[in-house]
Amino acid sequence: MRSKTGKRDQNKRANRAAILDAARAVFLEQGYEAVTIRDVIRHTELASGTFYNYFKTKEDLLRALVEAHVQDLTAELQRVRGAARSLDEFVHGAYLAAFTRVAQDPVLYHLMMRNEAAVRSLYAEGVMGVSTHALRDDIEDAIRRGIMPPLDASYLAAALFGAGYEMGRILSAMPKKDPAAAAAFATRLFLGGVHAFASDKVTTLKPRVRAAV
Repeated sequence: MRSKTGKRDQNKRANRAAILDAARAVFLEQGYEAVTIRDVIRHTELASGTFYNYFKTKEDLLRALVEAHVQDLTAELQRVRGAARSLDEFVHGAYLAAFTRVAQDPVLYHLMMRNEAAVRSLYAEGVMGVSTHALRDDIEDAIRRGIMPPLDASYLAAALFGAGYEMGRILSAMPKKDPAAAAAFATRLFLGGVHAFASDKVTTLKPRVRAAV
C-alpha cells in the first residue's frame, strides 16, 4: 500500500509539472511580459493559492523552464567537448549535440525566442551564463591539451555561443530541420577561423580607398 507521504510527493510533482506546462503554453502564446500568474493558473485545474507553494514569482517560472534545459544541455556539451581528441571533434560534436536538441524540441526554443529579453536578463544570474562559462573552461582545457591553438578563450566562447544561439533560432523555424547540416556549416566556418591563430602571420586589414576620378 502506498504511503501517505509517497502519494503527497507524487501530487506535488504533478502540480509543479502542471504549472510549468501551463506557463510554457501561455508564455509562448502571449509573451512573458503580458502574462500574469493568474493567467498561468487558469490553464491548470489548481486553486489560485497553490501556485505559491511551488513558485514565488513569474520570473521563477521562466527560470525553471529554461534552467532545466540549459543545465542538461550544458552537461552533455561538456561531456562531448571533454572527450574530443581534435579541434574538429570539439567544435562539430558540440554543435551537433546542441542543434539536435533544437530540432527535437523547437517549441522550447520558440518560447525562449518569444521571450528573449526576459531570458537574456537571466544571464547575469547564472541561468544562461553557466553554459558560456562552461564553454570557456572547456576551451581553456582544449588549449592545455594541445588540440586548440592558444587564443582568447572568452572571445571564442562568446563567438561560438552567439553563433549557435542565432543559428538555433533559424533552425527552430525551419519546416524541415537538419541539425547535421547546421553543425557542418558552423564547424567549417569556425575551424577556418580558429586555424588562423595557429599561424605566426599577422593579417592587417586596410580600408580600400577609391581613387578620385
